[in-house]
Amino acid sequence: MAHPQRMAAARALSQDHPALGARIVTDPEPEGPPSALRTARLAWQAVAPGATHHLVVQDDALPLPGFASTVAALAAARPEASLSLFTEWGSRTANAVRAAALLGHAWAPVVDDYLPSVALVLPAPLALGFEEYAAAKATPEATDDVTLLDHLRGVDKLVPVAGPVDHANPPSLVGNEVMGPRSAACLSAAADPGGSVLPAMTAVPYFCWWEQLAVVYLHDPAAPGGWRRVPAEEVLAQRGIGREQVVGALRQALEILPHRAFVHDRVSDVLLAEVWTTAYTLGVVTRDLGAPDGGFPDPARPAARTALATLVPGALRRVVPVRWLAAVGELLYPLVEAAVLGGARDVTAAGGGPVLSGGAS
Repeated sequence: MAHPQRMAAARALSQDHPALGARIVTDPEPEGPPSALRTARLAWQAVAPGATHHLVVQDDALPLPGFASTVAALAAARPEASLSLFTEWGSRTANAVRAAALLGHAWAPVVDDYLPSVALVLPAPLALGFEEYAAAKATPEATDDVTLLDHLRGVDKLVPVAGPVDHANPPSLVGNEVMGPRSAACLSAAADPGGSVLPAMTAVPYFCWWEQLAVVYLHDPAAPGGWRRVPAEEVLAQRGIGREQVVGALRQALEILPHRAFVHDRVSDVLLAEVWTTAYTLGVVTRDLGAPDGGFPDPARPAARTALATLVPGALRRVVPVRWLAAVGELLYPLVEAAVLGGARDVTAAGGGPVLSGGAS
């Protein structure tokens, strides 16, 4: 699906991946108010006769080589699910991907309040049903990703840990430039369609890049959208892990961090503490979920290394200039890894029950 302003990119996508047999669907009202939903409603109706699944790729997607065969394998492995083939590095679902990667799972559940849809596969009946749903339920201001999420209630919504699609980050047509660059959480061609799925998460650590805060989303059926946001410190305190313990671990990690002076020139101590707390809480949550083989969260897994490396860029993309973002992410990777391992170890030592779960507040 494409806007006429990006027709060249859409044609390049189609030419670069001929095995997809892609057809280009364009915005029917390109001069109207910006809306991806207008085009999405047409794109999801364009199901080929006899197809079991339908793939919609947006014009700013960057699929990896061999994408067509990867998509076919993924859809065959999870034929009844919605499959988001891209999730951006600063989303809630990105941290589900990181937890899955740390534990050796191949799939993660979508835990955002929208459905990642830069590259999305749906079973054909669900694709064809989207237009009727959108016509009946969507408001003129609605977005395609939120409407898709609402349409697919009760359907498993999954993301492969090894994401085969990146995002080109062109100037946004719908006002999303304020979000900063949105690249893949774990870009990799090493998809494992037959691998396991991360268990359902009741607590999702998240770095809120609007407010630069470490928070946790807790599953709560009584809350709007089924999730309740609380400060990460509150969740850690309920596990017997106080702020001084978390900050003390950060100080120790900073003492041995290479190029510390460069990092401090680019990232404030306040932001470092929030990023550290997010990664530390990710370690706590991941340890609670447990690896399929009973093992400890392992940052040495190739997918885990890739996924953790995007945590800092995804968190700081609005406050660190783009020209420094990759370097800052690389230099802070040891801090992220230390935080994840520290959280996993400390929660094991603290004992007690799992991370605070849902329930009415």
